[in-house]
Amino acid sequence: MQVEQFEVECDGALLYVESRGHGAPVLVIQGGIGEAGATEQLADTLAEHFCVISYDRRGLSRSAGSPEPDPITMHRHAVDAAAVLAASTSEPAHVVGASIGALIGLHLAALEPSRMATVVAHEPPMSAVVLDPTREAALDQVATTAQDDVRSAIRRMGSLTGARDSLEEGARPAPPKGDLMANLQRFFEHDFPAVRSSSLVAGDLVAATQSTNIILTGGDLSRGQWEYRCAEQLAGELGVLFTELPGGHNGLVSHPKATAAALTRIFDRVALTS
Repeated sequence: MQVEQFEVECDGALLYVESRGHGAPVLVIQGGIGEAGATEQLADTLAEHFCVISYDRRGLSRSAGSPEPDPITMHRHAVDAAAVLAASTSEPAHVVGASIGALIGLHLAALEPSRMATVVAHEPPMSAVVLDPTREAALDQVATTAQDDVRSAIRRMGSLTGARDSLEEGARPAPPKGDLMANLQRFFEHDFPAVRSSSLVAGDLVAATQSTNIILTGGDLSRGQWEYRCAEQLAGELGVLFTELPGGHNGLVSHPKATAAALTRIFDRVALTS
């Protein structure tokens, strides 16, 4: 699969972007410290029918952060995502995000819904929607651990998602391109607190539902987990579709072909009703 690589400047940051395939645009926003290539197999499969766009978040791997040390917020990430879309397509795009990527997609829907035909938000971490004191205490411990040992902190975070070690047949998670330790440091210094401080709630998205199909998803292997409950609760409050995708919190990577098939069905259904 031929991949076009280019850079997009946004408010002092230089964002690394990948694009592949032809057709309706689909922007994939990564979770965790995932780079553009983290969902390579998903992107390659979707690119048989769509133009698939992905990027490294600000300051991650091949994307340079702003030289000025401004605070990172979810609004800042949403502005970056909007810039990537503006540079990539003139059409309203389908946007797919997992974890922090799902939260970025929802903030983008609140900010610029006209850029999006659909947002599929997979297990967005939203304490403002489902406040779980036990989990908040565990995240406080993660933050404390990260001050001395980011590897231990990310392992502790992984255990909180209840992720099961399961891979679809043929799934091969792509090796990272950037420096793992630098990305972990960046995540815990900037993105982790940005997610926890997000105050986005259903009321902020009501207007967006008039023009954008907002679809919340949870993994069929993560039922009952906090992020799954966030998606389910937000869908109920907005009165929009909640559906399951294959795998768990990291299903876009662990079950790429099955997830691509599920997303294609969603996009086809949106096209028929629009």
